[in-house]
Amino acid sequence: MSEDFFSAVDFRRMLQGDSLGGDPVSGFTPLGGLLAPPTDRFTEWARANDAPTGQTAQDASSSAQQATTTAEAKPCATCDKNGAYSLAFRVTDTKDDGETCSAGSICAGMYYTIKMEQSGLVFQGTTDENGLTERYFTSSSSETVYLYLGHRTEDDGYPTSQDTDENKIDEAPLFNAPVAAIAEQKIVDALTKRQWKPWKASKKYKGVLNKSESPEPNQYPSPEGGNDTIGIGHKITDAEIASKRFTEGEWAQPLSNEKMEQLRDEDIAKNGGDEIERRVFVPLYYYEVDAMLDLSFNGGPGALKSDASSLYDENGTKNPPKTQVQNLSKLVNADRYSLVPNYLKNHFNTSNKVWSAGVQNRRDMDARMFANEENGYTFLATHSSKKKK
Repeated sequence: MSEDFFSAVDFRRMLQGDSLGGDPVSGFTPLGGLLAPPTDRFTEWARANDAPTGQTAQDASSSAQQATTTAEAKPCATCDKNGAYSLAFRVTDTKDDGETCSAGSICAGMYYTIKMEQSGLVFQGTTDENGLTERYFTSSSSETVYLYLGHRTEDDGYPTSQDTDENKIDEAPLFNAPVAAIAEQKIVDALTKRQWKPWKASKKYKGVLNKSESPEPNQYPSPEGGNDTIGIGHKITDAEIASKRFTEGEWAQPLSNEKMEQLRDEDIAKNGGDEIERRVFVPLYYYEVDAMLDLSFNGGPGALKSDASSLYDENGTKNPPKTQVQNLSKLVNADRYSLVPNYLKNHFNTSNKVWSAGVQNRRDMDARMFANEENGYTFLATHSSKKKK
């Protein structure tokens, strides 16, 4: 997974002549510091995807998806199979090789939703090992089939175009296509701009942890009490004390930089990386992965799997019981990426169940990070005092 991946939002900005400037602290730019002018960069992408360079970014993305292929998709298990027309999709993610963006890995095991435009029928499914949806049937030769990431419901809506910022963020719909006679066994390739599993923490995010957790080669008393801390924010476990992990053998203190980074990566996996792999079944941008990892690293792996209410809003005002009860994994799996930043700002922003300015600043950073906004990887002390309960 490349930290230099850039989205359709960046393409639109390039086409409008906007600067993509970098993070003022990290020096990061969405284009990875490449020297090619934005127009050349877009032309390279368009050529790689056989897309006319005069199109908008969204049009170019659509052109890259329109190739059809012959493959075998399983018949829909829950629909009427007697129709004379059908359609299936094959979903691939975006591969960023640092020069061009093109179709990458197949999205096997991905949640998706199908809606038939004319009949209004809705189906949910999971792509097979080849990234294929099931085959859906209809008796109407003029039926159009819409494909969405995740398991959407009526409450989430089924937009027919990416005509709003919210729909663009959600990639909703991912694609649509007309059905064809069954004999054609039509399968349409659909490309998501996000990336499929396996995911990993970016170098940018690891740099944030290194800075925020202040690496210490020797153990020291944890500010919150309990067992000591060592390395990059690693809380020593009872098992590690019993095994003398940090007092004998290759892990004996003081830890080298290499050992501290290895320990950090263990914590990233334990505190969120493994949970994301197990619980998220839609593609993600690298910065979305990083934001979810940071929530888990700072708030614990339960932050991804628990139905959590908002105890306080982002400004420290106490909420009534059971306010905004949501589950982050379910929110993402429903293709509601656009709602996640607000979730991050208003959940897990407490210390001992009381709103904390420091924790809120961390959640605000996560929200900016998930949305790929300016200062997304920078901790800003926007809130500096604890609000009254």
